[in-house]
Amino acid sequence: MIRLGALALAGTALAGCSQITITSDTIVDGTARIADATTNAVQGTSNVTTNTANDVDARTHAARREFVGSQMAMIKREAARGQGENLETLAYMMHAEDTQAFEHQVQANYASLFAGDADAEQWLTGLYEVVGTPPDMQVASAR
Repeated sequence: MIRLGALALAGTALAGCSQITITSDTIVDGTARIADATTNAVQGTSNVTTNTANDVDARTHAARREFVGSQMAMIKREAARGQGENLETLAYMMHAEDTQAFEHQVQANYASLFAGDADAEQWLTGLYEVVGTPPDMQVASAR
């Protein structure tokens, strides 16, 4: 019984946020088939991870606009320091190859980026002028 609990716990750890559910389908002759249950849980987590990794919607202008609109205060604070999680996220969303260089450019242009009361759309336009237009916007403007 202790082995069963340890295997279930290990399976849960491997599965990340997934939960192993042992049902009548995973019990044979009164013994839980933990390997099957663990495999199913890991498979589910892998599918979610793969779908998230393939989600390119996070790297679009609309996603950046929404992100900047909701995180402007934190972005401004981090831009003053030249580093932070929100700037790293924004660098990723902008397709920046070098996150540190991106953060440095934002910090170096702090005064112009945060002058006035720009909304997210206006702020992103200024950001594009400073760090360059992301590839998704270049494709859109080429059409």
